[in-house]
Amino acid sequence: MAPTIDRRLLERIQAKRHRLDTFRPMHPILVRRLHDDMRLLLTYHSNAIEGNTLSLAETQMVLEHGITVGGKTLREHLEATNHAEAFTLISDLRDDAEPITVALILRVHQVVMDKIIPDAGMLRSIPVHIRGASVTPPHPRDVPDYLRQWLAWIDSAEATAYHPVVRAAIAHHGFEAVHPFSDGNGRVGRLLLNLMLMRSGYPPALILREWRLGYIHALEAANTGDYRGILTVMGRAVEHGLDLYLESCEAEPEAAYQSLADLAAQTEYAADYLGWLIRKGRLPAIKRSGRWQTTLAAVSRYRDEVAQGVYPPGRPGRTAG
Repeated sequence: MAPTIDRRLLERIQAKRHRLDTFRPMHPILVRRLHDDMRLLLTYHSNAIEGNTLSLAETQMVLEHGITVGGKTLREHLEATNHAEAFTLISDLRDDAEPITVALILRVHQVVMDKIIPDAGMLRSIPVHIRGASVTPPHPRDVPDYLRQWLAWIDSAEATAYHPVVRAAIAHHGFEAVHPFSDGNGRVGRLLLNLMLMRSGYPPALILREWRLGYIHALEAANTGDYRGILTVMGRAVEHGLDLYLESCEAEPEAAYQSLADLAAQTEYAADYLGWLIRKGRLPAIKRSGRWQTTLAAVSRYRDEVAQGVYPPGRPGRTAG
């Protein structure tokens, strides 16, 4: 029987994906904010699943301020900064039409494990055993062939016939079963999973630290051909990512958007100056009937950012500068 995801879960995912699509194309400011938020959350949860003890707040301090947290190891700090860099790497490849390749996988691993293990960016040369697993990963000499088979499958007609979430979940299990590296397989596998999802128009899947045991058991069950658990975990992770994106997009509902002329009457900024700010990427906006619209809240945020020195002061007045 072909792997299938729970019908009600899939219906929720599809409905939320449809809602998210109504906000596309997203403004660059919103895209940047979502990227930064997801970079932090994925880094924290993915590393925590592997035993990293940095809290979410500590991870944020490391990423945003370069602060060293007392009592934490150098490895834990490197795991945070490396994963964040790797997430930016795969995000930049989201719109790349080139297929996933061995070279790309090695590049992601190099970034994730840089300065942590000596063979970062190289396939393993030693046998490994996954603790608690009933299946032993292939011998090192067979890893390149298994990896090529995995790459062939993810772009095959069989794989692409599945719903994108189902395809990504099956692919994730297959990658973890090959276990191509001496260390870092989980983090690299989850990053590749999210590259596949983003290329299919989905936000990244957020597998929470709290789901660790269920996630591990689901991968183990998939070794026997039972994909129900991993499909449920991945479906929930995709839905969680959709919820986070929708929460940000809907924080300023479409009804809050006003014409630039209406906003000019309520603020110190002229309509053509607001249009200039939109073109410069300093205000989120949508187009209706060929005319830009933004929100009073967005204008207020811009005013605050100017006061904080994020942007240089312009010449608001009643005419554009």
